[in-house]
Parts: sequence; structure tokens; C-alpha cells
Amino acid sequence: SAPADGSGPPSGRVHEPVAVIGCSARFPGADDLDAFRRLLHEGADTVAEVPRDRWPVERWYDPDPAAPGRSLSRWGGMLRDAADFDAGLFRMTRREAELTDPQARLFLQECRRAVENAGYAPSSLAGSRCGVYAGVMLNDYALRVERSSPHHRMPQVMQGNSQSILAARVAYLLDLAGPVASVDTACSSSLVALHLACQALWLGEADMMLAGGVTLYTTEIPYVYMSKAGMLSPTGRCRPFDASADGFVPAEGSAVVLLKTLRRALADGDPVQAVIRASGVNHDGATNGLTAPSRRAQTALVEETYRRFGVDPAGIDYVECHGTGTPLGDPIELAALNAVFAPAGLPAGSVPVGSVKANVGHTSAAAGLAGVFKAMDVLTTGRVPATPHFRRANPRVPFAEGPFRVADRPVELVRDGSRPWRVAVSSFGLSGTNAHVVLEEPPPVPAPAPVPGPVLVVLSAHEHALL
Repeated sequence: SAPADGSGPPSGRVHEPVAVIGCSARFPGADDLDAFRRLLHEGADTVAEVPRDRWPVERWYDPDPAAPGRSLSRWGGMLRDAADFDAGLFRMTRREAELTDPQARLFLQECRRAVENAGYAPSSLAGSRCGVYAGVMLNDYALRVERSSPHHRMPQVMQGNSQSILAARVAYLLDLAGPVASVDTACSSSLVALHLACQALWLGEADMMLAGGVTLYTTEIPYVYMSKAGMLSPTGRCRPFDASADGFVPAEGSAVVLLKTLRRALADGDPVQAVIRASGVNHDGATNGLTAPSRRAQTALVEETYRRFGVDPAGIDYVECHGTGTPLGDPIELAALNAVFAPAGLPAGSVPVGSVKANVGHTSAAAGLAGVFKAMDVLTTGRVPATPHFRRANPRVPFAEGPFRVADRPVELVRDGSRPWRVAVSSFGLSGTNAHVVLEEPPPVPAPAPVPGPVLVVLSAHEHALL
């Protein structure tokens, strides 16, 4: 039933929790999630100068923001060996793979790894009610093909660089029968994809869902656009909530989770790695600019999500913020959180916040899941990693008006025994579409009995060379 005044979302049914049963990712400086966790714990910053295999930086860089057709940033969080791909494993010819957006190739690989991480053979999903939602925003690879490939007029260029095909190719490869779509809400794409995947499970449209996001930068064009829009840091560092914050550094990533409802995952004996307790999406509406964030909308999103799912702000142990390190966005984000959390009566400085963008840069369409994976590590270890580059708080960020403080050094969570640890993750899109999720520890399960004697481990691989 709707509220008496007709405002807000329905206040009735609370949806059942969703389990993360498999996950996989590649981020700058981390070829898998174990490496990603290590760099978080070390407080590393993996941003570096854009490598020459992307574009000749010296040709397109100019520190003068007014220089026409140039970028004032020469830095990025770039993936290593992003073009490597075993075409035969994914039933593609070498030519087709060469003409296919490497974002699509990366997403395919991470989907397969996420399925295997959950303990499933990819072939076992054939015909299943498993769907795919893929967050993806830009594709400049078609331009690169047009510039340099003698095969730029082949039909594989159209198929390989279609955003709709990027998600559909996963379903085609694995023979999946659930809902499939690419999602573009800019920076919030992967967290919106996660929310939509949860909805598909709640509505009974699927039994399992793959959700994630991917971004690669293969030409200088996106850098030039973002530079001219005043988004990029001229000093090449993301400094969330710091007084010296001057913009963000673009970065790349590919991240995927495999989801089931918690009830079904426990019944099936799946390895539950985290629980999605709540999720929500809204839009800024009209603001003072098309891409300007809205405190009102961000506050409403968190308030409504917590009300709909029965989440008490006082039970949130950590918030992984969108935290791009922009002078405008950071103060608005903390002010919106204060509006929700301050009434809960939490002591000043009792809730740590941070942003993984200080470690790896802004991974664009994969940024929401980068925050989710950092939050999952907090739940696993009970420890909030330090956010690099925080020295002095941006005076415009209203820390004194709420319970938050930046985790400028590692913070150990305190367990009171009455509830599982819970963490929140926000992701706000350039499009104005905002997403917020709450994760909690998985329920305890009995440890499996040790297997007596030796165990057979079977390994196999294709022998031909990688693309």
C-alpha cells in the first residue's frame, strides 16, 4: 500500500535477500580479486601514465585546459594485457575477435570466471533461467578499427561493437534463457545492472543472474571530451574528500557477480560470499546542469531504499562512497548521507567512509562493482582499508554535521553480536541515475568435513596461441 500522502514508494513487501555466489574482476594493477584485495590492504595507487599501446600521449596531452583537441590528463588506471584473448575457447575466429570490442572480450572472460568461481562448469548453465545485465558506456574501439584495420567494413565490426551484442554474446556462448540487456547509465552502470539483476530474481524472471560492468579506453577521444568538460584531474590523482581534490582519473575494469536468492543458494549448497540486503535506483531530475549531482535525489534514494527494505542507518558499519574526488560531488554526497544518518544518533566520527577510486582511479561503467568488491572485503576481514591521498578534509564537505570520517588509516570494525556486519555502496552516474546497495555478511554455514586422503585435481587448456 502507498503512503497516505501518496508520496514515496510502496511501504509493504520487503524483498528477500540475494546472495553473491560467484565473482570475478580485473582492475588496474590486479588481474584477479585476490590481487585487488592485496592492493587495497597495501593502500596502493595503481594510476600511471597512459601506455603507448593505447595512444601516443605526447601528441594528445597539453597541460593548458584551453588547448583545442587536447587532454590535460596523461594518466589513467589501465589494465595490463587487456587485448589478450583465447578466441577458440569462446568459439570465435581470430578475425572476429580482432574486430570485436575488447570490452566485450573482457566481459566474456569475467562472466566465465565468475561462473567457475561459484563452482559451476560453464556448460552446466546451458538452457537455464540465468540472465545477464552488463553495464557498459563508451565504445571507442570502432573508431580504432576504422582508423587502422583493413577489415573495417566487415559485418563483424558491427556485431562486435554493438553494446546490445556485448551482453547477448554471453548468453549465446553459455546458452542462457534468462533476461539479457546492456545497461548504460554512465558511471553507475554496473551498480544499476546489479539492482536490475536483483529485481529479475525477485520477480521470478530468472533463477540466476550475471551482472557487472566493463570499461576500456582504446583511443584518446574520451579523454579529450572529459578534459574539455572539466572532469579530469590535472595532477593525475583521485583524492576523495580531500582539500586538494581537483577531479578524477579515468580507469578501466571488468567485474562480474553471479547471483541467486539467498534461500535458493543455501538450499543448493552454493558458496555465499556476501548478501545483498537492499538496493535502489533513482534519478536526479532537473538540477542546475545536465550532469550536476543532486543532494535531494541522493538523500531520497538512501532514505527510500532503507525504508523499503527495513534497514536501520544505525546498523551500517561502513559506506563505500561514489567519491570521485571532485570539489562539487564530494560535498553533495556527504551532505546527502548526513541527512539520512544524522537522525539515527550515531556518534561523530563513528562511521568510516572511503572510495576505491583513490586506489585504482574511476573505473567508469565498472565503478559500482569495484566499490562492491571493496565492501565485500570489508565484510570478510572486518577491516576497512585506508583511502590513499587523504591529508586534509575538503572544508566544503560537512563532516561535522554527521557521523562520518574518512578512513585515512585502516579501521577495525567492532562486532556487538546482535547483527551481522553491514556496509553500503553508492554509485552516481553522469546521466543522473543513482544507485545504492546494502551488503551484509553471509550467514554462517558448517565447515565441510575434511576429505581423507589425496584429491584428484584435473587441469586442461587449449594448446594453440592466444590472440
